[in-house]
Amino acid sequence: MDCTQATRRLVRALAGFDVVIVPGLDGSLSHHWQSRWEHVLRLHGIGVHRVRQRNWARPTYRMWADTLRLTLGHTGPRPAIVVAHSLGAALSVRMAAEEGLGNVAGIFLVALADVASYRGAEQARVAEFAALPTGALPLPAMLVASRNDEWLAMSRARSLSAAWHATLRDAGRAGHIGNHAPIGAWPDGMDMLADFAASLPHTARS
Repeated sequence: MDCTQATRRLVRALAGFDVVIVPGLDGSLSHHWQSRWEHVLRLHGIGVHRVRQRNWARPTYRMWADTLRLTLGHTGPRPAIVVAHSLGAALSVRMAAEEGLGNVAGIFLVALADVASYRGAEQARVAEFAALPTGALPLPAMLVASRNDEWLAMSRARSLSAAWHATLRDAGRAGHIGNHAPIGAWPDGMDMLADFAASLPHTARS
């Protein structure tokens, strides 16, 4: 989909919602799709709240959960949609299952860091986040997975989405869909988020 068309559709779908952006390990740089979306959505009047961790390089679950909790507390009266990437997605889904996320209508999980199965170079930095939920989530979720992501195998994405009662979307071969992915503003992802926002119960809207 054309980026301009995708942006217009996304802005329409997000009317009545705030957005909470939750980056992953090492944060999302200025060219990351999360940062691009934040800029575009703010320009179109959407309320955006971004999690800003004190330490992106040495995460602990408790510290990151505290910061996400604080960010969620700053959202307004409108319901929020959490837009999370990688380790931020693991954080968000675990918090949703263990304690709830307050006034959050749904969580949009991109390239989830499947820490329990990951065996890459960053394993020691993320080990604390391994306890992913095993049952249905207490709120709607969409899981977006890439076919060549070292952090999450597509077969595992299918299993997790089924267990969580989440919608699974295939992002093709887009790697980890992060700082090093050449996807620009990622209009395909915008379209997926628009679909997800449109699917949320109307009772969740202000």
